[in-house]
Amino acid sequence: MKKLLILLCGGCMLISQMGCTTVKRFRTVSYKSRDDTLVDLDLFSTQLTRDEAGPAGGTLWDLSAGAQTQFVQILDRRYPNNGQFIEALGREYPEAWTLPFDDLTEKKLRMVFTIRKRRDYTNLNDPSGRFSPADRIEYVTFRLILPVTGPLRFTRWNRFATEYGDFEIADITFSRNLLLEAEGELAGADISSRGTFSRNEEQVMRSRFLKLNGAMDDKWIEIQEEGTRETDLTGNVMADVALSFEGFPERITVPVFTANDPDSSRSPEVKTLIFNEVLVPRMENVPDTIKATLQMEYIYRHVQSGWKTYQEWDDKVEYYSGKVEKEVPLFPRRDYLPEFFCLGTGMSENDTIKVMGMNAKVYPLQFVSYRDASNVLDWLLNQEGEGQIEVGRYTLLYKGAPLGAETLTGNKKLRVMPVY
Repeated sequence: MKKLLILLCGGCMLISQMGCTTVKRFRTVSYKSRDDTLVDLDLFSTQLTRDEAGPAGGTLWDLSAGAQTQFVQILDRRYPNNGQFIEALGREYPEAWTLPFDDLTEKKLRMVFTIRKRRDYTNLNDPSGRFSPADRIEYVTFRLILPVTGPLRFTRWNRFATEYGDFEIADITFSRNLLLEAEGELAGADISSRGTFSRNEEQVMRSRFLKLNGAMDDKWIEIQEEGTRETDLTGNVMADVALSFEGFPERITVPVFTANDPDSSRSPEVKTLIFNEVLVPRMENVPDTIKATLQMEYIYRHVQSGWKTYQEWDDKVEYYSGKVEKEVPLFPRRDYLPEFFCLGTGMSENDTIKVMGMNAKVYPLQFVSYRDASNVLDWLLNQEGEGQIEVGRYTLLYKGAPLGAETLTGNKKLRVMPVY
C-alpha cells in the first residue's frame, strides 16, 4: 500500500510538472461576446512605382573586337581619371534608339498596414474590464477592396513582411508557417525542466508560432494571420502587390541625336524622330484620389486573471471577436499618371509644339524623359535662318502653323512642361 501511494504521488508530480510548461496555453478559456472597440486597423502608408524593365543593352565585352577598340578610346577621352575609366568599362549601355518601356499600365504598390490594440489603462484595476497588459491579438483577417467600377485590378502578390518574417510571394494564394526553434528560455519561461527522480529532463522546442494565409482576386486582397504562444499580432504588416490599369495607346517621341563634339559648346543636332505607341492608364472619370475599403475581423485574447506572469499556461482566458471597416485613400491621381513631357508655353494645349508627318496627320510631340525634351528644346532655340523647321520627313507645328526659327526668336516662354 505504501509503495502504491509513493507511485501515485510521483505520477501526480510528473503530470503537474509536464503541465507547467509553455506548451499549455491557458488554465481556463471561454468566449464572451463581440466587441468592435478593442482593435483597430489603418493603412499607414502606400507607395506606387512602375513595374518596369530597364532598357535593353549590353556591356563593352558584348561588342566585336574592332568596336571594343573604338569604344575604349572614347571612354579614355571621356574619363581621364583611372578609377572612373575602370568603372565605365563594366557598365551596361543601352542600345541606340531603344525605348525603356512600352506598357505603363503595370504598377507596383507597397502598402504598410498598422494593427493596434486600443489600450484603456483606466480599466486596469476593474475586474470586469476588458483590458490587461497580458492581452494580445491572436487572429486577424483583413481585406482591401477596390471599387468595382474602377479601372484598377490586382494581378499578383510580390512580397509580404511582418516583424516575425519576410516572404517573397508570386502566387495568387499562399499559405506559410513561421517556425520557432528554441532552447533555454522563451519569453521569460524556462523551457528546460528538471525532474525529481534523480534525472534531468530537457525540452527542445520546435513549434509553429505564426500562421499566414493570403488570397487575391481582381478587386480584393485578403490576408490572414494567426499567432500562437505569446505571439501578439500588434504591429506593422507590409504587403507588395502588382496592379494593372485599363489602358489605351499613346504616341510618344524618341529623338535621335548626332554624336556631340566634345570641343563644341553647341547642343547635339536632332538627326531623326522615332515614334512609338505605349499603353498608358485610362483616366476618364477617375477621381483625384483612388480609395478602397479596408475590412478586418479579429479575435482578441483577454487575460482575466494571472496576467502578472509571462507564462500563458496559468491564465484564465476570455475571447472577444470584433470587426473594423473603413474607407481609406490608396494614392492620388498624379501618382499613376505617366511622366510625359512636351514643349510649350503653358497657356493652353494649342500652345504646345506638335509634329506632322507625310500623311498630314498631326501628333503631339511628347517625350518619356525630361532630358530628351530639354535637349530638343536646346536644339530648337539654336536654329537660325528662315523657313520651317523639319526633322527628316516630319514638320514641326506651333499653333497650327509650321514652326520657324523666327517664331522661336521672339518666344521667350517656350519651355519643357509635364503633359498631365
